[in-house]
Amino acid sequence: MLEIKCLGVSDRKQWFAAGVFLCLLATVAHGQTVRISDADLNLIDLGTVSDGSRGSGQAMEVFVGSRGKKLVNPVYGRAKSGESQLREAIYIEAARYSIDPDLVFALVWQESRWNLRAVSPKKARGPMQLMPGTAARFGVRDPHDPKEAARGGVAYLVWLLDRFGGDVSLALASYNSGEFAVDAYRSGKPIMLRGGKVINPRGIRTNGIPPYPETENYVRRIAERYRQIRAEREASTFVR
Repeated sequence: MLEIKCLGVSDRKQWFAAGVFLCLLATVAHGQTVRISDADLNLIDLGTVSDGSRGSGQAMEVFVGSRGKKLVNPVYGRAKSGESQLREAIYIEAARYSIDPDLVFALVWQESRWNLRAVSPKKARGPMQLMPGTAARFGVRDPHDPKEAARGGVAYLVWLLDRFGGDVSLALASYNSGEFAVDAYRSGKPIMLRGGKVINPRGIRTNGIPPYPETENYVRRIAERYRQIRAEREASTFVR
């Protein structure tokens, strides 16, 4: 068993005897272990993964939080200085909550491709695509500011992770579709929102991830992106 230190957080890697699954074990601040199954990774819509990354049939356990609204047609023009500031801010916030910054990087990549100016049709803003209500709840005045975006986005991510008992997949699904959607499909019961909209009117029960193609792909792509980032980081630190 190999111990890895990252910003004061201890990750553990363990190879299972079957040799088919690789689990990246980590512990979040509240001491829970969370999992993203590679069954998700294998089902990624590979034709839409922009950087050519592919699943490999491995299982992985990581710690991560989530939040939700998907950016539609993001604008890719961004200043490198802004992205650098955002990365630095994410490292700081990840250390504050003792979570893996690489998972936040994967989340930002999926939400906005690091575009500080991103605005979705549903009015989610900034690189972490914070909705106005979420931004206000976490004290973010300017979601396009790198430091504020990282502070509010990571705080919300951790809040969701805690809300769902450390379950990464549910937290990510909530980041995309909202926590009430996850509650509805996790319990198998309809939930009516204030505006009268009913979530899960047929009372379908799933593993908690709403059966929306967008949300299912969202969770899978972040898991795959996380694994790619980790692999690249490990390759760059390998001593020949």
